[in-house]
Amino acid sequence: MTTEFYKLPADLAQDIDTYGSEVGRFSSGEMPPGVFKAKRVPRGVYEQRQDGAYMVRVRVAGGTLTPEQGETLADIGSAFGSHQLHITTRQDVQIHDVKIEHTPEIMRRLLSVGLTSKGGGGNTVRNVAACPYAGICPAEEFDVTPFAHAVTEFLIPLVGSSNLPRKYKISFSGCGLDCALARVNDLGFIAKAKDGKPGFLVYAGGGLGAHSRPGDLIEEWVPATDVVRIAEAIRRLFDQLGDRKNRQRARLRFVFERMGMPAFRNALHGVIRELETEGIQDCAVSVPDIRSPAGASLIRRETDSASGVRFLEQRQAGHVALPLHLPLGFISAEDFRKISRISREFSQENGFRTTRSQNLIIRFVAKDDLAALASKLKGLKCDVVKPAALESFVACAGAATCRLGLCLARDAARACAEALDRSSITPAVLASLDVNISGCPNACGQHHVASIGLFGAAQRTAGRLVPSYRVLLGARCDTPTARLAELAGSVPARALPQLLLDLAQDFEKDRLAGEWFSSYFERCGMEHFKAIIERHATVPSYDERPAFYRDWGSDDDFSLAGRGGGECGAGVFEVIADDIAGAKRALHSAQSSSESADMFEALLPAARALLITRGVDSQNATDIIQAFEKHFIDTGLVPSEFRGLISRARGYLEGWREALEGQADDIGRLLAEVEALFGTLDANLNFHRAESAASNETSASAPVREKPAAVAELDLRGVTCPMNFVKVKLKLESMETDDLLAVVLDDGEPVQNVPASLRSEGQEVVDTVDLNNGHWRITVRKKK
Repeated sequence: MTTEFYKLPADLAQDIDTYGSEVGRFSSGEMPPGVFKAKRVPRGVYEQRQDGAYMVRVRVAGGTLTPEQGETLADIGSAFGSHQLHITTRQDVQIHDVKIEHTPEIMRRLLSVGLTSKGGGGNTVRNVAACPYAGICPAEEFDVTPFAHAVTEFLIPLVGSSNLPRKYKISFSGCGLDCALARVNDLGFIAKAKDGKPGFLVYAGGGLGAHSRPGDLIEEWVPATDVVRIAEAIRRLFDQLGDRKNRQRARLRFVFERMGMPAFRNALHGVIRELETEGIQDCAVSVPDIRSPAGASLIRRETDSASGVRFLEQRQAGHVALPLHLPLGFISAEDFRKISRISREFSQENGFRTTRSQNLIIRFVAKDDLAALASKLKGLKCDVVKPAALESFVACAGAATCRLGLCLARDAARACAEALDRSSITPAVLASLDVNISGCPNACGQHHVASIGLFGAAQRTAGRLVPSYRVLLGARCDTPTARLAELAGSVPARALPQLLLDLAQDFEKDRLAGEWFSSYFERCGMEHFKAIIERHATVPSYDERPAFYRDWGSDDDFSLAGRGGGECGAGVFEVIADDIAGAKRALHSAQSSSESADMFEALLPAARALLITRGVDSQNATDIIQAFEKHFIDTGLVPSEFRGLISRARGYLEGWREALEGQADDIGRLLAEVEALFGTLDANLNFHRAESAASNETSASAPVREKPAAVAELDLRGVTCPMNFVKVKLKLESMETDDLLAVVLDDGEPVQNVPASLRSEGQEVVDTVDLNNGHWRITVRKKK
């Protein structure tokens, strides 16, 4: 088998050299962090939660790796990383705890064996996924792997693939069981032969995240030769129609919601016709083995009587596939190197694959070689073939390394798996569960498509934050119409192991032969499971069970202080919404008494709600009042007219018991102001205020703050970096604080670099508008 599944861009070595220069400029302080972030993230380099530590995400198209590629990844992990590798739910390989100065050399070593991290992150075409059983499953129509490689080869070199409104995810499945989740990707292909010709059903507009959506069937059948044209046409449409201003609604699925499927499909056909006139060629993939799988059995899991090893029966007689289970996707670099060499020795396809379940699989093993292969695997540090409950779990990094994470998802998974292993639950029942855990609502753990899905959240109990998980049930992705899991309840993180144990025992008690949990859910119905979840929803007091206020794997009380913004920030948003709702309830109760104590109970959560966006998470009332004044009144985010109310609150805390009597109206106005400000909060935890909600509710004589018009304009079309940034700085120096400057910039590096540099110097970029002519207009408010 060739060691090159697809060709990488011809200019990739030059691009790596350019990136190396950018790393040097960043390290010397010449390039601002915001500018450098825009350079590294599309190349798959992410900053971890620990300062100075980075992660490199390597794309593995179709999940296919040669032994040479596997050995190189292991060498990189040993030389530059944490001596561990991590398999992701998108079949990528991640290298953690990397120093930024080592990333150019890592990219060069990857390139030497036909791998790249380009497109591993950012607003790019991400790794093209494929079913790990492609080519061996009895139920498949044909092997879809070459098509994943062809799309990768075409899209990666395009400049436009690295500057999309948001990420663009593509997936290929070989049959309707949809092991690669084509129905919940931005673009998904499901193999379907017609009249002896290979082709695909095409789904688009799907995706997982805080606003998940199954894709629409936009083509009931297309010939396989059209695959590349369709992928490129949708990329172009996404580039044109995606929302570049609102990151939270920038994915392709929101384009579908705005346009509707019929309009999008018509636009798609128009772009495809343009591509045909441009000479975009057919996808030249040979499909030698078109099957008629109707009535074929699914790929079966068997156990070898001689070695005790579990394997999968391939459709090729005499050959089997061996799944290797990695604990939550982790494997030591040494073991990864050994597996690469084992695959060279035993796999007739000379390699192995990564899977969506964060595992590995060695395929095309002669059945007679199983005992010898099992003996080799005993030399690994990790037992990759022994059954364990942790096999049923998928978990993202969560708060351990991810800057978006709320909860420690992997620690929760380990705690749940240990509880199941200690129980008497049979291996057959455990194997019929799939539990996916995400540390936040962003769905990196794919919680929407598991039979039991969990995502990290935070709830406030008696003024303290409690790490919690939302529980979702009922997903089915193996049917023509995908069904995402639905919310069934919420439990504190510390209650998860017992909840999972109760669910498994309930399943075991009434399970039919061969039944999966997803089918059992359909038999019993949501209300049955809501009752089980509700039994675990209670949060004891801090004095009674302080551990409930600490996450799994942590000895510290749970806090979101200092949590940065991200692509969703939804966990922070939930806590704010809870505080605002609590303030409303308290104010409603206080209005009947007008006593200071009751008024203060309404004022405190109103003042506390937004502090989390400024890194403040305190239980102390005095600290909350002081921080609110500092971060919101002193900065002008909240009108200064509320300073008197805050002074009364401070007086109440200092012993003036009547300070807040009769202040219900003012507290209500402050609460409205906080809620209106919350409505302007973006995913990076920045506020965008045009005018005061409180002023809108006052009398006609009260002053209303209006958004000032821009007082200056600067046309920098044709002016390149860094001179464009210098010209903006000089112009701002001649302006007054809070004046606005409208600047026209070229697309590409100017619009990527100038706003980031301005933010890093303390200026406020209040608006960015695509002029749709190769230019952008940004509006800057002078702050310094």
